[in-house]
Amino acid sequence: MMRNLLTLLFPVLCLAQGTNYNFKEAELKARELVFTQPDSALVIIKKTLANSAGAHDTIKGNTYHLYGLYYNMKGMTDSAIYYYKKSLPYIDNYPKIILRPYINISASYRNKGEYETSLKYLNDALTVTKKDNNKTGEAMLYGEMASNYNYMRQYEKSVDLLLKAIAILKTEKKTKQLYAIKQKLANTYLGMENFNFAIDLYKECLPGFKEIGAEKNYYLTYINIGEAYIRLNNLQEAKKALKIAVDGLKKFDDKELIGITYSKIGNIENLERNRESALKNYKKSLDLLLEVKSLWTLRIAGEYIDILNQMGRYSEAQAIINKTAPFQKNTKLNMVDRVVYEKAIAETYSKTNDSKAISAYKNTITLMDSISSAEKEDAVKEIQAKFQTDLQREKNVVLAAKNNALTKAMKAEKKLLYLYIIMSISFIVLILLYLRSYLFKNKLQQEQIKAVESEKALLQQQHLHELELNNAQKEIIEEKERELTSTTLQMANYQDSITQILEKCDLGEITKVSELKKELQHLIKQKDYWRQFETRFNSIHPEFNQKLGNKFSKLTKNDLEFCSLLKLNLSNKEIASLLQISHESAITKKYRIKKKMQITDDDEFEKILSEI
Repeated sequence: MMRNLLTLLFPVLCLAQGTNYNFKEAELKARELVFTQPDSALVIIKKTLANSAGAHDTIKGNTYHLYGLYYNMKGMTDSAIYYYKKSLPYIDNYPKIILRPYINISASYRNKGEYETSLKYLNDALTVTKKDNNKTGEAMLYGEMASNYNYMRQYEKSVDLLLKAIAILKTEKKTKQLYAIKQKLANTYLGMENFNFAIDLYKECLPGFKEIGAEKNYYLTYINIGEAYIRLNNLQEAKKALKIAVDGLKKFDDKELIGITYSKIGNIENLERNRESALKNYKKSLDLLLEVKSLWTLRIAGEYIDILNQMGRYSEAQAIINKTAPFQKNTKLNMVDRVVYEKAIAETYSKTNDSKAISAYKNTITLMDSISSAEKEDAVKEIQAKFQTDLQREKNVVLAAKNNALTKAMKAEKKLLYLYIIMSISFIVLILLYLRSYLFKNKLQQEQIKAVESEKALLQQQHLHELELNNAQKEIIEEKERELTSTTLQMANYQDSITQILEKCDLGEITKVSELKKELQHLIKQKDYWRQFETRFNSIHPEFNQKLGNKFSKLTKNDLEFCSLLKLNLSNKEIASLLQISHESAITKKYRIKKKMQITDDDEFEKILSEI
């Protein structure tokens, strides 16, 4: 019935200042999705509220109302009422808009069985509607009031209000709204047991609901068609209608409606003597209704228990009674539903010789009296007479049970004693098994600890061995570096010797070619110390030149050789002597290399060389 409000929705009056969020488009999209894909609609609703700071009140009011519709589609009535009411303060001055939450609040209270509260909200809305001269709104409110009277079994009031609503909508030429009112009229005729006429009206509504996208109302109508066919004993058509309904309602996740539909399918299976299939459907139904604490729980539980009684499965029936017992305290339950439940549990108690049977029969008779005062007096009297006879029979059963109670008491006590002894022995055995398991586990843990400690000691020994090996390798490397440095300095001395020979030539100390030749031959006989240096350096630092060259591609071979000398921590003076250049040239060379490497800091330069 919520979808009947679609045509009453008005565009958002204005957009929020200072934001690019399109509230009008968001509302239209959420309104389109809430009846078919409620979870998708919820995403838009939350986004709208997150952007609603500074937005017009009607935007907030309409969005909270859509939030309520979302929870209604999910069958969460209390949450739906909360958000419907939250929308009211924002749209209090907009009579056409405020009509929607008023109607939905009343419908939610009606679903909770609070009919007077529902009518109060409808009367408040009717006052606003008449003041605004909104004839279409007035007709829709008459339809909602009729639904309340239909639930209250005041069918004449319901029909009068619906005919008044239909007359208004025809005058106003509001075709779409007529579908919802016709559905309510069909509901009334279903209650009045005019099943054929009800089916005809329901079938007239189906294309209309399809046309306006009111999918949930579309599937609700199929539930009612199924019920009408059941009452006409046309079980095949009933089953077809209910199958369409249950498949379609799953997308809305409305557990109450799905549960009701499963119960009707179970009823058909029972009428067709397919008892096991009937029980499966009733179990599905009751599980869903218990989950949402539905007002239908007792009625359907009564039908479920009745089938179990017919099959002689009284222990299962007793389990259902235990589950549903808390719902008996609900004072809002329909009298007829109470009768179905009380009659079923009375039968269970009588078959299990439970003294509660008398109380259950008394409750049933009291409920029959209440129904009798309202309607169907002759039929109820006949039922009452039957139950009076059953009541007397149950009293006799109770007296016989008391006579047998004393003889059974001793047997029960002996059984209980044996049970205690068995339980005590079992408990002792369990303790012994636990202690044995604990000791074994403790022993295993001790062995594991020893193994871990041994492994730890082995790892420590390996670690010490690795340290010793590393230290030895480090000492070897340092020794080789000392040898290399010594060789380097020797090479520098030979370079100095060549320089001295040249100086002697300049000073005239060597004048003869034979003397010069003798000096040079002496030097030629010596090894190529620079090549020797390079070979030894590469053996100590095999990847230094390659890594440095790869990392700094601008460095030349001479640059890399210069860096090799720096790697040995030679001073600028020593390098200058070795390379036969001035001290200033060595400094300049180092500066240019750092520039190529884009390094200005000496510490960073030395760190790079030492780490490679």
